[in-house]
Amino acid sequence: MQQRFHNRSFSARDFEESHEKGELVLAPKFQRRDVWPDKARSYLIDTIIRGKPIPKIYMRQDVNPKTRRTTREIVDGQQRLRSVLSFLKDGFMVSKTHNEEHGGKYFSELDEDTQRDILSYEFSVDLLQDMPDQEVYDVFARLNTYSMTLNAQELRHAKWFGEFRTSVYGLATEFMTFWQGNGVFLDRDVLRMAEAEFVSELLMAMSLGIRGKSKRSIDNFYRDHDDRFPRRKTLERQFRQTMDDIGGIMEGSLRESSLSGPPLLYPFFCAVYHMQFGLPEMTLPRCPFKGEAYPKLRIAVAKVDEIFEKLHEEEHRKRRLEAGESLEDIEEEARRAEEASGEVEAEEEEAPEAEVTDPLSPDQRRFYRAYLTHWVHAENRRILTEYMCKLMYAVLEE
Repeated sequence: MQQRFHNRSFSARDFEESHEKGELVLAPKFQRRDVWPDKARSYLIDTIIRGKPIPKIYMRQDVNPKTRRTTREIVDGQQRLRSVLSFLKDGFMVSKTHNEEHGGKYFSELDEDTQRDILSYEFSVDLLQDMPDQEVYDVFARLNTYSMTLNAQELRHAKWFGEFRTSVYGLATEFMTFWQGNGVFLDRDVLRMAEAEFVSELLMAMSLGIRGKSKRSIDNFYRDHDDRFPRRKTLERQFRQTMDDIGGIMEGSLRESSLSGPPLLYPFFCAVYHMQFGLPEMTLPRCPFKGEAYPKLRIAVAKVDEIFEKLHEEEHRKRRLEAGESLEDIEEEARRAEEASGEVEAEEEEAPEAEVTDPLSPDQRRFYRAYLTHWVHAENRRILTEYMCKLMYAVLEE
């Protein structure tokens, strides 16, 4: 079997020299004619300045034995190379949204070390040596066979490059240890950008108030805040503080808590944010707090876990009843267990006749129902958040 391609590295300066010599073909018949917006081009240059990898380029190379002329035809990656070549000629500036240090500067205005880093940046290239058109089309048909369909967040990542998107991915990356260390998202979820979508929703709640999880609403927020994300720096600072507060409250116990999953971490975040800064459209009273309040807030939010523990115990009791055990025996066993643990004092008088009752209070039952049925709906998210706000406010006002 003969390998029909070879992997090579070409620097930005290599491509610039080929372009100056007329050897580089940037608009072959294989390529689409769409043009990247300036935000996308700026993001690419920022990636290069930071020395991070970008997708490989596919290039067909042909050497004419008579003229000794080399032709390098870009089969895939023309927009990346067009952007780099344009930037080297001062065709556009890096945006401050992407790079505060070098933002607002053309290539010629950058310091020499940064210019040198850009010129020497190496692109990974799969070189299709003298490959005929039919085989080039076959290569891309095979590549596309193994391509995974993009989900909604991956499509947003590919489409938007402005203010809101930059905040989302900056914060999502900053708290990667939190997401993974606390079991909020699995590695496979992170690979599909689930944590970025979650951060998007939290920033939307901070900006607008609690909203339901809707592809359209998230898409629209990206679109409407691509050029300008009001209060961006303030919201980023508040996001960080809220996340730090959550870590302080849970003190390493989040992973084992029911609050670690997105369904309850969303209202937990919103409740903490409301106590500290005030959530838009939230009318419940709030009480800002400092680190010394973490222990009692930990006890307060533990009441959420108690809901699930009570339901687990109730389900266990139902299974025992269905197996033929008497309700009186089950209740007596539970009473003795409570006495042994010191939770209640032993009583001499005869216990009242046992009755089957709901183990949850009306507020707890409402909370659980909101969690269990369509937790992504705005109204249910409000119910979950309000319950946690009341738990926190009660201990903070003591």
